[in-house]
Amino acid sequence: MTKKSKNRNFGILFNSFIELAKDCKFRLIIISTLCLILILTGLIVAIKTSSNYNINDNFGVVDISSNGVSNSTFFLRLFSIILIFGILLGCSFSKYLSPIALIFLLYRSYLLGLNLTLMVIVYGISGVVISIIIVLPCQLLILASLILFYSILSKTNCDIKGFGGCKYPKQRARVIVIAGIVLLALCLCESLLLVIFNAKIILVI
Repeated sequence: MTKKSKNRNFGILFNSFIELAKDCKFRLIIISTLCLILILTGLIVAIKTSSNYNINDNFGVVDISSNGVSNSTFFLRLFSIILIFGILLGCSFSKYLSPIALIFLLYRSYLLGLNLTLMVIVYGISGVVISIIIVLPCQLLILASLILFYSILSKTNCDIKGFGGCKYPKQRARVIVIAGIVLLALCLCESLLLVIFNAKIILVI
């Protein structure tokens, strides 16, 4: 396969994803809005209860300062993401399971807002730096990817009765593979950045 052919195939694949995203834009808007509300809710809860936290508390804090800790943290976060994506994948086969998928996405959004704010409260300037430079962008991209792929898979798997029965098996398989690659890359990128900065973080699981 020539380079020109590869570029053409990539362009076709990218355009197909854009079309799928457009087809489920209302679902994307609704879920994204709800997730944003839960992120802000977590932020508000953390601020209002900030007097209950101090630097000596140990509420999910992980010090990324050794290979053993960094490796275990990477695999823990990767397992968490795979587990959530597996649940979302299963829920995408039936519209009646969509509330379960929504609960997982909203809970993860709430934890994101809560834990990021706690990092800032507990660690001050260093917490702000790690949150803004590493955790926030990476976790937002992971959350956005989960929302996008779930919405696309739900649309792809939908039939007239509302149950599973994907009309485009190859398309579904392609979406799943790309989702796995994207989520793995984001998790690896975040873990590497945390190791480089020797960061103390509160895990978003």
